[in-house]
Amino acid sequence: MKINYKGFMRERIQRQPVTISPDASLLEARQLIHAKGIRHLPVVDENRNVVGIVTERDLMAAAPPDSTRKINVSAFMTPKERLISITPDTLIEEAVQLLHDHKIRCLPVLEEGRLYGIFTETDALSHLVDIFGLKQQGTRLTIALEDQPGAMFGVLKVIKDHKVNVISVVSPSFLVEEKRIAAIRIATEKYEAIVKDLEKAGYPVLSVGKWPSL
Repeated sequence: MKINYKGFMRERIQRQPVTISPDASLLEARQLIHAKGIRHLPVVDENRNVVGIVTERDLMAAAPPDSTRKINVSAFMTPKERLISITPDTLIEEAVQLLHDHKIRCLPVLEEGRLYGIFTETDALSHLVDIFGLKQQGTRLTIALEDQPGAMFGVLKVIKDHKVNVISVVSPSFLVEEKRIAAIRIATEKYEAIVKDLEKAGYPVLSVGKWPSL
């Protein structure tokens, strides 16, 4: 069976974001952002070509909330030339890194110059919550490993021998006392025997935390 999933933005983004015309007024942009409860407005022309983006910050810089100035979106938007954008085939991890490295909150997703979708910091956080398995009931084991190839194999074998599913495995790049740290979420709250066998196999369990379903 073929699985049609590659981990690209195409599979995870908002496909129909709220947009606005460059000829719309500042007041229209402000009302739209407040009415829809959003923080980013892609600015598109009649062919859905992206010409810029408007954020809450742009609105405040253009005029204070009580201002009656008549000004068009095109006058205060961040223009396309200054935008950092991605394509539908950008890896999800790369998109998250772009948000982090450039300290921005939104990435328009473009396909041949046209708006395909939008990826925001909220989407990034939702994706991380999913990756970490935070909405699934289970137990989090923090384990110290040797920083060498195959070290994780023994840990996973112990868990497999107990016939328990792994929800997620996360291992940061830093070392602690020359050990690699792994946070493993397992789909059980009966962890005592697993911890005992991990310790016996030479894998120190540094902490245990139950994680209820949210």
